[in-house]
Amino acid sequence: MRRPLLLTALGVLLFLIFAIVLWPASVAVSWLVPGGASLAGVTGTVWEGSASQVRIGVVDVGSLRWDARPGSFLLGRPSWDLKAERPDGFVSGTVILRGSTDVQAADLKIAATLRSLSSWINLAGTDGNLSVSIPELRLESGLLTRFGGLAVIDSVQPMGLRDVDLGSIEIAIPADQTGPFQGVVRALDGPLLIDQGRIEVQPDGRFVVDGLVAAKPDAPQEIVQGLQFLGQEDSRGFRRFSQQGSL
Repeated sequence: MRRPLLLTALGVLLFLIFAIVLWPASVAVSWLVPGGASLAGVTGTVWEGSASQVRIGVVDVGSLRWDARPGSFLLGRPSWDLKAERPDGFVSGTVILRGSTDVQAADLKIAATLRSLSSWINLAGTDGNLSVSIPELRLESGLLTRFGGLAVIDSVQPMGLRDVDLGSIEIAIPADQTGPFQGVVRALDGPLLIDQGRIEVQPDGRFVVDGLVAAKPDAPQEIVQGLQFLGQEDSRGFRRFSQQGSL
């Protein structure tokens, strides 16, 4: 009696595996893609495929390729290696579905220009390059429960100072925090000094970056004059800066 049941169960399992492997990506998109995101030019299957254009809200992410990790399906945690590309940057990493409202990203890498993010985060016309490395990010019911990593902004050029390079700025958020997620902001090189620089990211994605900034003694006069717009300097010559937004 057990053999027919075993064969039936095996047949059902094989059917489900082939259904997943051959499930057209154009059909799966409506099931798997979260609200606020849209894909165009979808080809392939949910197992392996691509989209010619991806948009998340008002942000054009670029083209997208995905490749499933077969063993992850057997463990009940379907995973895909993803890579989105556009002429001025890319996003890559592994996405893991841990439940209907639980998503995890691992080994997330981002490279982009600040100009390309202007429709997402108000940077007041600031240009430059951004590189991000996030070992682990987890969303449960739309809220961040794990988050940490390193971001470096370099060749920073504020609006109106296109001939001035503010150097490189590093933002580091340690892992193993439960939220809000706090980190430090510091100048790696360039004409600026940053003191008490910090970042705080709330579980809902809202963030604030603030601290004190001053020009180095040999900084270009344009920078010295530009910092005056931040307000009154303290006894050490530092002025407070602050930037808010949402991820």
